[in-house]
Amino acid sequence: MNENKVVDAKIFDSVETAWCPGCGNFAIQAALKQALAELELLPHEVVITSGIGQAAKMPHYVRTNGFNGLHGRALPPAFGIHVANKNLKVIVSTGDGDTFGEGGNHVIHNMRRNIDIAHFVHDNQIYGLTKGQASPTTATGHKTSVQVDGVINKPLNPGVCQLSCHKLSKYVFAKKAFLLPRF
Repeated sequence: MNENKVVDAKIFDSVETAWCPGCGNFAIQAALKQALAELELLPHEVVITSGIGQAAKMPHYVRTNGFNGLHGRALPPAFGIHVANKNLKVIVSTGDGDTFGEGGNHVIHNMRRNIDIAHFVHDNQIYGLTKGQASPTTATGHKTSVQVDGVINKPLNPGVCQLSCHKLSKYVFAKKAFLLPRF
């Protein structure tokens, strides 16, 4: 924390978003900016990495350093940034498909490493950017424009991933009520 500094969350305001009205990403964005302000961090002291998808647009919508990478590949650059500059607060913003689909292997290995990053998973149980494809967390039977007869696979339970590894306090499965106390 910076001594004698008051940081207003508005300092992190960026461009207008392309998210749909009512999208849960707005609550996550607001809580993230508020948490950064309460931690008295300035934009140059923070970096947000992401992959591809609606949640992955967070580096564009919060004024900090940012890295927007490939689908499922937000964690490797976050790890590299953390190793290269321990003074930066490293945050990862990904969706459920980005995290548990394409990036599942990176999640497992970064949990094992227990690196000091904050990982916000926006779990809306659907690939939002493709407008309806089931994600790894989509409920069995849920019908989409692609799975017209309903999803046949059992959904991945993110909580099981969380419980299966020690010291996961740095991994946050996004629910607004839990964001500030755990960040």
